Amino acid sequence: MDTTIPKVQLLKEIKRFLKDPNRGISQNLFAELCGISKTHLLDVFLDEVEPMTEVTQRRVSRAYLKWQKGEVAVMQHKNNRYIEFRKEPKPKFIRTTGLQVVNGEIKIKLGIQNKGDYSCETLDEQLGGK
Repeated sequence: MDTTIPKVQLLKEIKRFLKDPNRGISQNLFAELCGISKTHLLDVFLDEVEPMTEVTQRRVSRAYLKWQKGEVAVMQHKNNRYIEFRKEPKPKFIRTTGLQVVNGEIKIKLGIQNKGDYSCETLDEQLGGK
């Protein structure tokens, strides 16, 4: 039951994920969780100088879904950070207030969202800026 995120969607979500300074996991640890090097991760998703192979797609998709579901925690021991798998998943939820474009009108959007979910478009992307 391996669910792999489609390439186009994965490219958008991981780009948003890696650009977020408050994502909760460093780029090094996320690359380690994926099983690929940090430079390869950044070349594929941020700089887009290398194509995304099927292996990279599966590894990054699997690691990203584990992070979203809360199956992975970042631990620290004596200034050394490492990844630990949880026995019971604990996803993080946050309150959100944002703006949403509906039929050309901007409306306030309130709710609770998974902190690791980067599937929603930003306001700039909805307006067609980026």
